[in-house]
Amino acid sequence: MPKVAILAGEPSGDMIASQLMSELNKRYKNIEYIGIGGPLMSKYGLKSYFDYSHLSVRGYFEAIKNLPKLLKFRHSLINYLLQQKPDIFIGIDVPDFNFAIEKRLKANQIPTFHYVAPSVWAWRKNRMYKMKDYMNHLFSIFPHEEVIFKKIKLPITYVGHPLASKIPLTSNKQKAKKVIGIDSEGIIISLLPGSRRGEVKWHFDVMLKAALLINKKLKNCFFLVPVNNKLNYEYLLKKIKQYGIVNIKVIFGHSHEVLSCSDISILASGTASLEAALFKKPMIIIYRMSWLSWFLLKRMHLISYIGLPNILLDKFAVPELIQNNAQPDNIASKVLELLSDKKYLNELKNDFTKLHKKLKRDTSSLIINQIHRYLK
Repeated sequence: MPKVAILAGEPSGDMIASQLMSELNKRYKNIEYIGIGGPLMSKYGLKSYFDYSHLSVRGYFEAIKNLPKLLKFRHSLINYLLQQKPDIFIGIDVPDFNFAIEKRLKANQIPTFHYVAPSVWAWRKNRMYKMKDYMNHLFSIFPHEEVIFKKIKLPITYVGHPLASKIPLTSNKQKAKKVIGIDSEGIIISLLPGSRRGEVKWHFDVMLKAALLINKKLKNCFFLVPVNNKLNYEYLLKKIKQYGIVNIKVIFGHSHEVLSCSDISILASGTASLEAALFKKPMIIIYRMSWLSWFLLKRMHLISYIGLPNILLDKFAVPELIQNNAQPDNIASKVLELLSDKKYLNELKNDFTKLHKKLKRDTSSLIINQIHRYLK
């Protein structure tokens, strides 16, 4: 019976890993999954060593504060995995946590794979020179990464982004509205403050203040907020009540349906921005963090963009309002500006369609082609 160790540290990784596990379960009988993951991975058979929310730490200051706890968790997990002797280990993203695990396991003759390359092209470039010591093979989700990692002779396969296969090239807005129970015929604006609690706290207030300003200009609009857990759900409802906004609905789950029926999104930089791009939606990308985290990020950032759509298209296709620029009046004015520019909206839709096609691959099959010989 194959034994696969797999680790994801946040909701996006949970989704990516679960898609791979689903395909593995179709091809192999009785796979045993061990490691760390979320509810989607548990659905496909993972026995999580501890709750993956412990790894969802945001910002440098927050990471430093939680470092002793994270190191303790990692040490315990490494000992557990060495004892279990899995056939392979697959680390999904979270390189600062996964790399040390991969290095120890590889040194003990356990084949190690890393899925989702670290963004060495954007920041902390020197990380890549040690990666050959950590893993046997890298699975990249963006096409430009192949050239970068081949330079250091690290075995790499571009597997495409799993979201590009999951999200249809053309989505059905009316069907999405029906699924989540929305009958509004006005402009729908989605607010996605992030999945981590820290992100929600940094972003949701400014989004609600922007919503108040937008309401003064757009008389027929409606706001949707998808949420991924009960804790965030209760927090968001409390905040909405404080601001007295009535044309807003919090949706538990169904983030893809929310994006599908949106006319525009205000969202925190991260996977949500790529999801919005794959749904061909205009967006305002915002991001706020502690001043120390921002100071360190600015010093290490190598490229001009922070949002994935802009990085992948290599231009400011969508606005980015970061740190002090992420103010309610700036956000509201950008929303109104983009909605009124039909030429821009058409060009953006064309750009996002081309990007979608570029990222669409038979991702799980490409990965399984590389790992199948290790699965007994």
